[in-house]
Amino acid sequence: MFTFRVRPENGDEFEVKASTRDVLTWEKTTKGNKSYVDLLREPNLVDYYKICHLAAWRQQLFTGSLKEFEEQHDIDLSTGDEREEQDAEPDPTQQARSSES
Repeated sequence: MFTFRVRPENGDEFEVKASTRDVLTWEKTTKGNKSYVDLLREPNLVDYYKICHLAAWRQQLFTGSLKEFEEQHDIDLSTGDEREEQDAEPDPTQQARSSES
């Protein structure tokens, strides 16, 4: 469902894949009866951090509390495709744009 690139303050970056089980747990434990549809309509960092923490905890990638996770980690919300574009080397077969174009 969601893939997060997690950057701890001290340590190596790792990837967390949140599944439907993690989103289901988030729905059941979030005040205000939020749903997956609500998350898609109005995404926010609080909910993404909760889902990422749930997935990391389930996968035993992080065993601390949500508060500790929030204080010690940054999460990258870009999609895999967006990350590939950002990380990609320039195509040497394409001419660079000139300022005269």
